[in-house]
Amino acid sequence: MDDLLMKLVSAAITGGLIALVGYASVARRRRQVARAEAGHTSTEDPTQAMLRHAEEADRARDELAAQGRHGEALDHARVAVDQWTALTQARVGRFQSERQAALRRFEQLRTSAGSA
Repeated sequence: MDDLLMKLVSAAITGGLIALVGYASVARRRRQVARAEAGHTSTEDPTQAMLRHAEEADRARDELAAQGRHGEALDHARVAVDQWTALTQARVGRFQSERQAALRRFEQLRTSAGSA
């Protein structure tokens, strides 16, 4: 019984840390994008809308997962992966780490939803 409790506590702590790291990564990227956008005076690049959607999907995924709404979080995780993938194709060589992070979170949510 104690082993099960320890595993549950460990899983909860691990999940919380993963969500926190994901949030910090998204916040860092958001600040970078805001700085870059502030420096540009031209019209918006078409990929900026895709970037906003990807970041919104990341935020929604993390918020829903933190609330225990894993099914909805999984839907947003799938959207985030799709958006980051589209961005990596539109901007070759960029957004690879964001795409990989989105894929990891998607797999984690899919695994946790399967074990729930």
